[in-house]
Amino acid sequence: MRKFPAIEGLRGWLAWAVVLAHLAYASDIYIGGIGQALGRGAYLAVLLFVILSGFVITHLIVERPEPYGAYLIRRFMRIFPIFAVTCVLGYFTYDLEADTLFKVSYAAEPAFQYGSAVAAIADSDHRFLWRHAIAHLLMLHGAISNRLLPFSEEAFNAPAWSLSLEWQFYLIAPLAVLVARRQKALLQTALVLCLVEIAMRKGSFGEFTYPSFLPAAAGYFAVGIASRLAYPRIPDAARDPRIFFSLALVLLPLVGDESKPIVAWMIVVLGLERPQAAPGDLFSRWFGRTLESPPAQFIGARSYSTYLCHMPIIAICHRVWLAADPHATPAATFLALVLMTVPLTLLLSELLYRGVERPGIAFGSMIAESIKSRSLHSAPLSRRI
Repeated sequence: MRKFPAIEGLRGWLAWAVVLAHLAYASDIYIGGIGQALGRGAYLAVLLFVILSGFVITHLIVERPEPYGAYLIRRFMRIFPIFAVTCVLGYFTYDLEADTLFKVSYAAEPAFQYGSAVAAIADSDHRFLWRHAIAHLLMLHGAISNRLLPFSEEAFNAPAWSLSLEWQFYLIAPLAVLVARRQKALLQTALVLCLVEIAMRKGSFGEFTYPSFLPAAAGYFAVGIASRLAYPRIPDAARDPRIFFSLALVLLPLVGDESKPIVAWMIVVLGLERPQAAPGDLFSRWFGRTLESPPAQFIGARSYSTYLCHMPIIAICHRVWLAADPHATPAATFLALVLMTVPLTLLLSELLYRGVERPGIAFGSMIAESIKSRSLHSAPLSRRI
């Protein structure tokens, strides 16, 4: 099955965009210009990752069809083991970060709301421990409204709200791809999605801090599905990303924030089959070095671990920094946290990637192959021929 190195590299950059945003939140530079940009950029990065996921999962379903049980166990073992480990780490470090944020020099500033938010999540973790635990074991915590379970999306490990969203998509992805490939039902399905998203935005499904419930992000997954199904039909003349990139530069200031991930994704898709770089082709060289270079591939392979493990590391590093300089300014705190958190996150990401993530994938693959074998042997002879 064909792989797309640029997509692996893109994952890495998206994960680190989220890390930088959380460093900005913790150090209070979020209320400043650069911090606010990092925070918004991280949110858009997650939306772009949702589109990317729709593309990749559709690619897997199209290129490697297999029984639903085999497909689902592969996806479960891809995300659950490291999700579970980091949720346990997050449960204990939430209290640590909440206490640290209460003691920092800028804690009393009216604009600093992050400390109270972390404290509220930590409190919910303890008050509703078993409810949160069950929701996380099912990986459906992102689908539960705050009215039913306070801070369900962010409990244990805040970034994991998007993991629940991914899992919800995995559950219905084979059906979604099947419908998308049957053009007769496409218009009706699009209409239903449109109505569901409108209802979601009006609060008909409850209160959510993030688009962690599938109806809220269905449109982004749909873009990923559609782009993969349309990918083989893109004319060779249209694969030159320089044309689209030039157009995107003109359109980006004109589109809303939530549309920018779609524009960025189309640049990536067209760049996947870009012509061989000419001597003056700056875009192709930039694309290759940014997304397909060995460093990009390295951080991309470990991006899932990075995305899930960085919050506990920030909490520990922040506590150490508070002990070293209780009166540190937000700027000094941000710099210190970057210097401590980045290398430790890289280290822990490597350990989790080798010790949890890859063994989980291998175990899931073994079970999936067993399911496929049993399915083949139990099928009628006419279906096996």
